[in-house]
Amino acid sequence: MPELQYDGGQQWILNLTLAMMVLGLALDIHPRDFLKVFKAPKAPAIGLAAQFLLLPALTCGLTLLLDLPAGIELGMILVAACPGGALSNFITHLSGGNTALSISITAISSTLAIFMLPINFVFWATMNPVANELLLSINVSGADIAKSLLIVLAAPLALGFLMQHYTPNLSKRLHSVLKYISLLALFMFVFMAVFKNYEHFIAQFWLLFAAVLAHNVLAMGTGYAAASVGKLPSADKKAITLEVGMQNSSLAIAIVFTQFNAEYGMALISAFWGTWHIVSGVAFAGVCRYTDKKKESVI
Repeated sequence: MPELQYDGGQQWILNLTLAMMVLGLALDIHPRDFLKVFKAPKAPAIGLAAQFLLLPALTCGLTLLLDLPAGIELGMILVAACPGGALSNFITHLSGGNTALSISITAISSTLAIFMLPINFVFWATMNPVANELLLSINVSGADIAKSLLIVLAAPLALGFLMQHYTPNLSKRLHSVLKYISLLALFMFVFMAVFKNYEHFIAQFWLLFAAVLAHNVLAMGTGYAAASVGKLPSADKKAITLEVGMQNSSLAIAIVFTQFNAEYGMALISAFWGTWHIVSGVAFAGVCRYTDKKKESVI
């Protein structure tokens, strides 16, 4: 595989961008989001199990079945190991799902990801011989990823929680600004990365599209199936489907660019995921709203 054009000096910009996104998320997370889990633990437990146990395992199986280039398979496993993204909260609301449940799972999964992401990623990567060979050649360990997560995930989360407790008014104002600035900064970073490597993206478009489509269907199907087996209400099914189906691909992109030297296949698959899951999430929400209206008209 050819190398992507990437300036290693831009790593701190990407880290700062992701840290701002996590800080913005933390400023909107309240202690009650965690307390809800203890009061009604069934739905969050099912969502987190699907997120951290089922999806990484099934993704590893999918990569073995599809027999894709090593970088793409390793990138798929990395994306599957990431927690759900904050955008899933908005899409859940749009679909008529349980937004409070979505926020609770996002908050907890983002916190658990500090430990679970490197464990899941390294474990399932070793289960795939091709991906494991690439992982060993790059010489990145779970400990290195964990250190990166402490900087871009744990520190902003802790800062956000402290600011909410000691400066609630400032936190509200800062959250309203950060959620737009950080998303714009990430969009610009991804846009520039794609622009510089336009030919690579075009050359691999159909392969990437097929891989991401299959993976995203698997992710959303896993969430929906887990919620169905747990006999959860419709609103909870929507929330869990989107939480498991909309990964924090921006975190995956940051890890790829900071820990894997912008490895070609991993970078492409993470970036493509970041675009496609928005399309699939909005489409899912549209189908949900349509079916809900149909049910209401029948009643």
